[in-house]
Amino acid sequence: MPYVSSDMSTAMLTNIKALFLKFLGEKAAMDKDWQQIATIMPSDSDKEEYDWLGATPPMSEWKDKRQLRGLRPYSYTLTNQDWEATLEISRNAFNDNKLGHIPKRVEALAASYYKRVIEEIFSVLDYGGTGLAYDETAFFADTRTIGDSGNIDNLLDGAYSGSTTEARAGLLAAVAAMMNFKDDWGKPLGLKPDTIVCAPAIYMLLKDAFLVPGVAGTIRPEAEFVQRIITSPWIDADTLDWYVLCTSETVRPIIFQDRQKPEVTSLDKPDSPDVFMRKMLLYGVDARFTVGYGDPRTAIKITDNS
Repeated sequence: MPYVSSDMSTAMLTNIKALFLKFLGEKAAMDKDWQQIATIMPSDSDKEEYDWLGATPPMSEWKDKRQLRGLRPYSYTLTNQDWEATLEISRNAFNDNKLGHIPKRVEALAASYYKRVIEEIFSVLDYGGTGLAYDETAFFADTRTIGDSGNIDNLLDGAYSGSTTEARAGLLAAVAAMMNFKDDWGKPLGLKPDTIVCAPAIYMLLKDAFLVPGVAGTIRPEAEFVQRIITSPWIDADTLDWYVLCTSETVRPIIFQDRQKPEVTSLDKPDSPDVFMRKMLLYGVDARFTVGYGDPRTAIKITDNS
């Protein structure tokens, strides 16, 4: 008689799947920062094309006929990536009914998925100096033009991170730049910053600069443009650079392309190779997704040179 019957392994898999979905929901409720800066785009293929980014025409008065405005000649494609994490459970632990550690290990699997999602989303900001946006220019650049937008400079360089005074000057420079950005037809976009993203090294300085009340407890005027400050260990830990984002648009600065939500599979039958050869039951989590850039006009990088 096998140590692990098919019925037993089926019951184990069902239990692990249920636990994984439970913990996945809990982690999703806890880890919301990434959802503030990323638009979740569903995917039903190995890749998706975003040739419509930045192409929404402005409303105009209807006179004798409609004004036809086609898509810009850009082709931006995001190819989905495959991700996995695999959990090993000793057959001896299974047979000896020593499975009390399983819920914690399954919870760690759920956390591992979201950690990877969060790492990819925040890291892509750091890569924005070389990573290309849909117009084939680096996402953060001093010079770019999209249609009739005029120059779009979303890479500000200055002494903006050495003190709260400098940080406020940096924010005001970013606000002025972003609110003057124009759409593809030369019309003001009306963008307004609302979020700051930074590394832990500069978090407290920025918090003091924008969120701590001013004289006599008054709200600082800059707070109008800072609904939240998000710090992430996946932003370069040594940098004093920071990011000013507009997250109120339909497409946020980052795109999270979701092809396949995480699901649990297994190799745990009595005749599975690892069960037979190594006395190990394997439970894996698979997912497919990728991360890319939205409209560069919704994000400004403040590069410190102090």
